[in-house]
Amino acid sequence: MVIARIIKVGVLAFPDLEELDLTGAWEVLGATRRLFREGVFKDAYFELETIGEERGSIKCYHDLKILAEKTLVDLPNYDVLFVPGGPGRLNAQKDEEILEGVRMFYQSGKVLASVCTGAFILAEAGILRGKRATSFHTVVDQLSGYGACPIRERVVVEGNVVTGAGISSSLDVGLKLVEMLMGKEAAKAVSEWIEYCPSS
Repeated sequence: MVIARIIKVGVLAFPDLEELDLTGAWEVLGATRRLFREGVFKDAYFELETIGEERGSIKCYHDLKILAEKTLVDLPNYDVLFVPGGPGRLNAQKDEEILEGVRMFYQSGKVLASVCTGAFILAEAGILRGKRATSFHTVVDQLSGYGACPIRERVVVEGNVVTGAGISSSLDVGLKLVEMLMGKEAAKAVSEWIEYCPSS
């Protein structure tokens, strides 16, 4: 019997988040479990859950409703914290409870990832100071105001911090997480499975 290494991902959820920021990476990481069940992967896969300030329904920016399954107190149970962006990040990045949760997760040395304007939640928590980082193309340069070095790339990796550019780069961040935690061949297999091969 194969005992899999389950890589647990907490996805921060807040009102008015950008749907594709969340669902792109979710699709990529979720595909690893399907490929494990089908025997493509032998020893590991990702498992995802949504995390809110409290459990319950959350309305995203384009009116998709999602359910926060866990709360910030559950953050220590995860191997990866994924932070989406969207208009709602303006409130989230001023919420000290969220910032403290993100800050403590980062200090644990685990992998912290953001996509789009989710980078500003990391920045407000003081995590991007002195680091290269990216975000949505219209605001990426504003990261310099937090002591970060803005980089106009799809994905930027600085130690255990991964930042992605705008919206659709959620797919790229997801694939980078697969590569980092399961290897390049696993990322290639997922990319082919979801038919997302931007370099081909």
